[in-house]
Amino acid sequence: MHSIIRSMKIPRSKLFWAFLQVGLVAFGGGGQAQLYQAIVRRRGWMGEREFLETAALCRILPGPVFANTAAHIGMRLGGVVGGILALLGVLTPGALLMFLLSFAYFRFGARPGSLAESALDGVAAAAIGLILATMLQQAPLALNSLKAGGLALGVFLTYGLLHWPLLLVLLLFVPLGMALYWQEAAEAWSPEVGSRD
Repeated sequence: MHSIIRSMKIPRSKLFWAFLQVGLVAFGGGGQAQLYQAIVRRRGWMGEREFLETAALCRILPGPVFANTAAHIGMRLGGVVGGILALLGVLTPGALLMFLLSFAYFRFGARPGSLAESALDGVAAAAIGLILATMLQQAPLALNSLKAGGLALGVFLTYGLLHWPLLLVLLLFVPLGMALYWQEAAEAWSPEVGSRD
């Protein structure tokens, strides 16, 4: 199933439309959760594990995580053109909305306590709820061993509670995670294992 999903090529119009829909509803930090719902849950274009690995990779790369993830998934599903279409799909609605909101802000000024401010507070709360729901769905898959739980706890303590710089946390925990899982990956891809299948 994993190899079938990976080799699947999605028609470009469907790919662009799927990412455009995500771009229309992905507010605040909820973009990655919306991508998960659209690509994994609703359409089945990627498996849960593959999406989780993609999301993890895109979190440690420079640049906006949401855009990185969309471009990476688009490339996996439709090649270079698919990556470009996915990126355009997720970024166009937000860019247009930002242009309109910026115009309105400079035209009418900021008004504390306005309807717009209240609406944005509601959107922020909904985005956090969506992130939490996605996190709870993915946690059993991602934290499936003592090693994974320990790494997650270490990152949470150093970055979340102690407020270490993100670069320092990444420089510490990415090599540590790779070292912890290196032997496991080597055993899974060894010729002996392949010959037994």
